[in-house]
Amino acid sequence: YYSAIDPNTQLRADIMERKELIYSTVEVVATPHYMIRAPMPCVFFFVLDVSKAAVSSGMLARACATIHDVLDKLPGGKRTMIGFITFDSKVHYYSLNGKGPRMHVLPDLDDIFLPEPRDLLTNLFEAKKDVEHLLQTLPAMHEKTEDVEAALGPALEAAHQVMKPMGGRLSLFSATLPSIGNGRLMNRDNPNLLGKPDEHKLLLPATEYYKEKAFQFSHVQITIDVYLFSCHYTDVATLNSLAKFTGGQTNRFPAYFDSKDGEEFYRLLSHALTREQGWESVIRVRVGKGYKVTDFFGNFRLRSTDLLTVPCIDSDKTYALQLAVDEKGVKTPSVSVQSALLYTTSFGERRIRVHTLCVPVTSFTTHIYQSVNSSVLTLMLFKQAIAMVTSSSFDKAREHIRQSVTALLRSYSYTSNAYSHSQTLQLPENLNTLPLQCLGLLKHEAFRDRNVPSDQRATIHSLMYPLGLGNVEISVRPRLIPIHNLDGKSMPEELQLTASVVDSTSVLLLDNGRHFLVRIGNRVDPKWLNTVFQDADSKKGIKLRSYEENCPVELERVYQVLDSIKTPFHKGTTIVKEGDSDELLFFSSLIQDRSFGEQSLAEYMQFIVRR
Repeated sequence: YYSAIDPNTQLRADIMERKELIYSTVEVVATPHYMIRAPMPCVFFFVLDVSKAAVSSGMLARACATIHDVLDKLPGGKRTMIGFITFDSKVHYYSLNGKGPRMHVLPDLDDIFLPEPRDLLTNLFEAKKDVEHLLQTLPAMHEKTEDVEAALGPALEAAHQVMKPMGGRLSLFSATLPSIGNGRLMNRDNPNLLGKPDEHKLLLPATEYYKEKAFQFSHVQITIDVYLFSCHYTDVATLNSLAKFTGGQTNRFPAYFDSKDGEEFYRLLSHALTREQGWESVIRVRVGKGYKVTDFFGNFRLRSTDLLTVPCIDSDKTYALQLAVDEKGVKTPSVSVQSALLYTTSFGERRIRVHTLCVPVTSFTTHIYQSVNSSVLTLMLFKQAIAMVTSSSFDKAREHIRQSVTALLRSYSYTSNAYSHSQTLQLPENLNTLPLQCLGLLKHEAFRDRNVPSDQRATIHSLMYPLGLGNVEISVRPRLIPIHNLDGKSMPEELQLTASVVDSTSVLLLDNGRHFLVRIGNRVDPKWLNTVFQDADSKKGIKLRSYEENCPVELERVYQVLDSIKTPFHKGTTIVKEGDSDELLFFSSLIQDRSFGEQSLAEYMQFIVRR
């Protein structure tokens, strides 16, 4: 659109009236042109495993209790819709019409149909008593089950039929490998392939069934969050397709037992259900003339070269893209990148959120080095390497990480004369952490060249691939904090990730964003130790004391630190004492030292210096 030029400012006369000309991020209410139907309500649908494994582990009871506790916190107000399906060797629907919940058992897994056209997905406000009653009685209904089968595929097909008129967020809870009906999976784990050239094949889906189902769900605006709890092989690599291609998230609690994992599961599920989110959303990315997007990374379905389908979007997800020059001889002073998110808010308003970024183009390499954000570069390498593992091999993924960082640092050293008199490489502040982040990637569970079980690898890949900068950064470069001398006023200073800072008088907390690991020295003050830890004198079974009102100040300060850095994705705290066999787990996370066949930080820096 055109506008006259203001003779005083030499700018457009309407510039102050056009927010998109002033701000790089704007949000506008979408016109009816952007709607093919009325804005959808918030829809939450739950597909729950009720087999013997799900009941005996306490998973079913904890899931029902959590959903019950957050009913009043679900977004959407009086428009919110809710529904349930359970499965073992059969599939069970539940009618919720205000007259008491009724269960319908599907007699034939090969013939999926709806037992009644309405009431399987119901308005939460109108049927809240039925929903609460169902959640309170569901665990007891199946407490004596001896059914060990899992008809996961038929349950998904049934959920698709119920949800497809509206779309929404489907939460899937599975404690058993799918064993009956469509989508049945076999145990294909092969430890003999670990560390071998074909190891990456264990991370490829065993069947296209779940990917095809994910495309069907995405087409009708349904996102799937997957929660896995089996104590046996789960084939995470295959089941993750449900989340990967619908914009969801896969979370796994291996060998779930409620007394051990219940609190973490409660926190994660509560967060996933109550966080603010957008519905029936798509993302379009545009770049300036002469450039093109060559790749996208994240959980979504790619509908065209620049259009991503993300049925339900939330702030925990990140989408990365890679650019390339499309035309030779392009000499523009800058390149523009714009993303437009079209979504429905939880209160039913269709909106467009636009981010526009204008990046200067330069022919001076020094300008490029000064502008590198090492944390963002690490995030990009992490996502690229995960994609490369399944498309190629672990060796090529590791080599991609190593070569990318080493080439950048060597190039910087060549062009910047960055050596001191002692022939050590002097890096600018923005690149200073990059060598350690490179080692963190190479030693990470996702990529390291050691015997990591395939389900464990797939769990890390599926968890980290869609997550954002903060989650990936702390996973690659953990934080190490002393907690034995807290003042209660500020966070203690982080220590370097090397064994040289560890001694017998300290209690150190290692946080990798997914797990807390506490190492206790042998010469820590016994009084402090018994105040903070329970069974502190025992060889095994030591644990942090529970937080209670009017608890000792030492314990309160430890919990202040934990609560300030804990995220919904943290799963448990492991405590090891000096000299324990489990202490190796702690020291192997100190990435500045040599471990897992990779160099120490000092050795890596010397490797870069060698011409």
